[in-house]
Amino acid sequence: MHRTLEPERMHVAVDLLAVTVKDGELQLLLGRRADPPYPGCWALPGRLVGLEESAETAVRKLLSEMVKAGETYFEQLYTFSALNRDPRGRVISVAYLAVIPWKQLEAANVSRLSRFAVRSGSEGMKLVSPDGFALAAGDLAFDHGEIISLGIARLRGKIEYSGIGFRFLNEPDAFPLGELLAIYGAVLERTIDFSNFKRSIVSRYLETGRIVQTDRTDQSGRRGRGRPAVLYRVTD
Repeated sequence: MHRTLEPERMHVAVDLLAVTVKDGELQLLLGRRADPPYPGCWALPGRLVGLEESAETAVRKLLSEMVKAGETYFEQLYTFSALNRDPRGRVISVAYLAVIPWKQLEAANVSRLSRFAVRSGSEGMKLVSPDGFALAAGDLAFDHGEIISLGIARLRGKIEYSGIGFRFLNEPDAFPLGELLAIYGAVLERTIDFSNFKRSIVSRYLETGRIVQTDRTDQSGRRGRGRPAVLYRVTD
């Protein structure tokens, strides 16, 4: 969304909230804007929708530029249509949430974007870079702080009743429950008891066949002492 806009025309854009789990935290991707408006400010990756493409096609192109290879799960969040959300003209933004497993994101080497951990506090949401630089929602360009706040709330709500947590798995064909536990804990920003979590997963997904137990065990040593953890597989 860097080029000059036609003042008498309505424009449609897509903005992407791309999230992953790394180092026990939910993290998202932001880029620093080079051009007006808001030069130097951090913003979500986005692009204008062309006259010959849908919003879904535009976000697929954006993701392919970022990740380069492999399918990436995404879903539409909300349409942001406030009259003055872009000082250059009338721009409606269709916001999307994309879940990118860390190994896929690491292999993509997205050099023009930076990772920020999502952290909640008494003063509201903070976005913190690996070197400790922090942003508040109001520090971002356009209404991207609002998009992020809504998207994170949606993700935290959905992970409680849907299988969206599986989308973060690095190896959905062979994962230990401990990895899934860490994903839930990172998204929800809280410590989760393993025994209760295991009972919940068994009742919701194992008994319904959404995940199945394999005959393999985790040989990476992530569990520490005791027997290697059993590996599971997502069936769809």
